[in-house]
Amino acid sequence: MKVLFDTNLWISFMIGKRLLSLAEVLNRQDVEVYVSKQLLDEIRTVISRPKFDKLISKETRFYFFEMVYDVCQITNITIQADSPIRDIKDLYLLSMAESVPVDYIVSGDKDLIDLGSHMNIPILKYSEFITLIKQTRP
Repeated sequence: MKVLFDTNLWISFMIGKRLLSLAEVLNRQDVEVYVSKQLLDEIRTVISRPKFDKLISKETRFYFFEMVYDVCQITNITIQADSPIRDIKDLYLLSMAESVPVDYIVSGDKDLIDLGSHMNIPILKYSEFITLIKQTRP
């Protein structure tokens, strides 16, 4: 199963408050997680904000990106998506989802969740995704 996680989930994973199970997902043989340069750049931009200095150590940031490069599939965005999404800044995620194409987009972003799907790709909350993969054993 091919999956795209939104930036907010990666940030939550680094903070470590509610997404500890993401490490287990990343290690599943039946799940391929995709990232792109644009997604990694957005993550870097967000975690460089001063408010994250107390929440995410430099070591965590370093190991996070090491892990991402080790376990995720890095892809290029080759398709420009068209969508009525409210936040145009999220359009690159939809473009990336189409470019792979992924089976699921997983997000905590209300604008994406409210969209429900894009080009028949379901957009799920993280809890919905975890329920789904618990039903499919590797």
